Amino acid sequence: MAAMNTVKSEKRFPGQVSVSFQEALLQFEKKGLLTGTLPRILIFLSQPLLGALPHQVKKDLERAVANPYSFGLIGSTGLNILLNMILYPLVFMALAATLTGVDVLFSQKINIYILIGIFLSLLEGTYRLRDGIFYAKPATEMTFGSAIYGVPLYYALQPLLARQAGVIRSSPIPVDGFYDKGFVEKLERERRYGNVYVIEDWGDAYFLRVEFPRKVPDIGLPLRSEIPDEMPDYDYDLFLKDGHFVVKGRCTDERVRKISSSVGAFPPEFMTVIPLQERIEGFSHRFEKQLLEVLLLKEKRKKTEENSHL
Repeated sequence: MAAMNTVKSEKRFPGQVSVSFQEALLQFEKKGLLTGTLPRILIFLSQPLLGALPHQVKKDLERAVANPYSFGLIGSTGLNILLNMILYPLVFMALAATLTGVDVLFSQKINIYILIGIFLSLLEGTYRLRDGIFYAKPATEMTFGSAIYGVPLYYALQPLLARQAGVIRSSPIPVDGFYDKGFVEKLERERRYGNVYVIEDWGDAYFLRVEFPRKVPDIGLPLRSEIPDEMPDYDYDLFLKDGHFVVKGRCTDERVRKISSSVGAFPPEFMTVIPLQERIEGFSHRFEKQLLEVLLLKEKRKKTEENSHL
């Protein structure tokens, strides 16, 4: 059985270009408004605020900016945690002035509101960095969660970020509540239906990332103890049809397929149909660590590459 971290051998599909995925990326130059000098400066100055966004949104923005000095997932999160240590006390001070009057700002009573704000920011910062603090994960494997206001901020900025970064469709940002054993984590559930994908317009091509399921549900069936926590690799098929790009995923491990019938929100297969705004002549892909990446070459781009190989 293939483990989650196994690099899957490359499959070939009709419509796939002759060059490898890595070669296609090297030949391709991303175009986008966020790669300009002025946008990068503005993004750099906005890092303390943008660091409040959910983890996946920051990853997408980091890739769209394409300059680690202008925006970074780790650095922006750290700056936001520092910002919140100032912001939250100010919010509680404003709340105190609203509830009890402006005079409270000049009394000893205001100290309790300041301490509450500082304590809340420290508690939130610890939770956001919990992967490193409590589980000793390296920074590259950590999930840098959002601030309290991160999800509302995402929805407020989403139209602007999508337009500037060329994001046509981003991954869903599910809000997890409290759940007991037998209930699946919401993002993982979306992966099982093929709903967690991002597609960006890079000018001469579309760039698609599809996240495949990563975890086997923790359920109380006897067979579950014989299966590792990490989801075995999926088989997959890719093809273009009538202006759409279709991704089919299928779990091939028979033990996992058997328990899928006993678990809600756990289909053994999925099919994702992605509409494309422009005509595609070919594509290149890579699948590893349960992540499918596809470079969809627009008609003009493919002709240019073919001429370069003559």
